[in-house]
Amino acid sequence: MTSLPPLYATLTPLARFKGQFDATAVVAESRKIWQTIQRSPHWSQIHRDLKALVHGVDRHLSSSTVIGDGIETRLPDRFDYEALEKLCASLISWRTGPYTLGSFHIDTEWRSHMKWSRIAPLIPQRPGMRIADVGCSNGYFMHKLATLQPDITVGFDPIERCWLQFALIQSLVRTPNLAFVPMGILSLEAFQGFFDFILCMGVLYHQRDHALAVRRLFDATRSGGYVLLESLIVPSDKPLVIEPRDRYAKMRNAWVIPSANHLHTLFEEAGFTEVSVHSFGPLTTNEQRATKFAPYESLADFLDPNDPTRTIEGHPAPHTAAVIGKKV
Repeated sequence: MTSLPPLYATLTPLARFKGQFDATAVVAESRKIWQTIQRSPHWSQIHRDLKALVHGVDRHLSSSTVIGDGIETRLPDRFDYEALEKLCASLISWRTGPYTLGSFHIDTEWRSHMKWSRIAPLIPQRPGMRIADVGCSNGYFMHKLATLQPDITVGFDPIERCWLQFALIQSLVRTPNLAFVPMGILSLEAFQGFFDFILCMGVLYHQRDHALAVRRLFDATRSGGYVLLESLIVPSDKPLVIEPRDRYAKMRNAWVIPSANHLHTLFEEAGFTEVSVHSFGPLTTNEQRATKFAPYESLADFLDPNDPTRTIEGHPAPHTAAVIGKKV
């Protein structure tokens, strides 16, 4: 893997596990995204800017990272903040965070520490785990998971922007034992029985086949391991099926919005034991909102302005919940 292009450095923490997962499939999937980046003038310029930003300070970068509500790190006194701001602006939108990189702050669309405070009590608290963050976006929760002292944390997200955002943040923050592979949830079949704990958030309602997605999570978990899946849900006994050409909260790629009961059933049918569902109530604009680095429509634009309990299309407004189960 070390002979591959620089963005592939995000794969290198996996090298010591060679033979324990399908490395050929991982490299093949990653190469597809890399080729997309090479073909795009926008993404390829961002990659060049990232290399230039880090190159001159790499040997002298002595970061001291604080993982609190936000991810904070110190940078050298003569760091090129103008180039950093330009690079971050070219990578809009920033969904998960916030981050403070030296004196530069990235206020993200999601105040992700609020979600972390809900799910953290459900996560197994033992060091040395192999952890996956499926749907990891730019890796905010991977840095939070590092407080558990994992053997490795692997982020999965097939979006080019997320790979580049992670590479930028990790090149400055340098949290140990983090890897990023540009793959989606169904590509977890390359990691059969590999992980002790899998975190999957904000992914399920984008999948046409919920049962298959949960089965992929189950198959990638080691015996004795756990999966925690967080999702938007509807406050109903039954899931909401989105009809053709309709949308949910303006999302084009939402197929079925689950209910809490649906999450429980999916996990039991996949083979998990000790299944429990934790409902957290409605999503609020205090947690998800537009910012300078996420300047497009956000939750306030997705809800009925006259009735915040309904989406703009008239569906029940989103609540959130998490389900956790154990693989025997």
